Amino acid sequence: MRLGKLLLLSALIVTLSNAQDIMQKSMATMEKGMSQIQQGFLNNNIKLIDNGTKLVKKGNKLFSNKEIIEKYLPANKKHMINVAEYTAKRISLDITVLQLNLENKAFLNAANAYSDILNACSRCHSIVRNW
Repeated sequence: MRLGKLLLLSALIVTLSNAQDIMQKSMATMEKGMSQIQQGFLNNNIKLIDNGTKLVKKGNKLFSNKEIIEKYLPANKKHMINVAEYTAKRISLDITVLQLNLENKAFLNAANAYSDILNACSRCHSIVRNW
């Protein structure tokens, strides 16, 4: 009986730490991508913007898994899964808009899409993390 409880507790800890690692990796990847996009806009470097959008897309994909979000959120924040999921969808759409505008050389519209990604991130963090 005691061994069973230890195994169950170990499995729970591994699951939670894995979720934490995925979320940390996701956030770090998106942060790096956002920094590259910003540097690209500041330095008129389309390649840097493109690389940044790929990173944000990659990090956002990790973040889009509802089960991982649920495991990451503290017990008193579990009801906010939909906020995080909506934010991931918003970011995904904005990345597509940013990329299309870059292809069409509509740099102001691309910059607006970047701003919306930043707003989506800030909104989610302020709601979920109680900034």
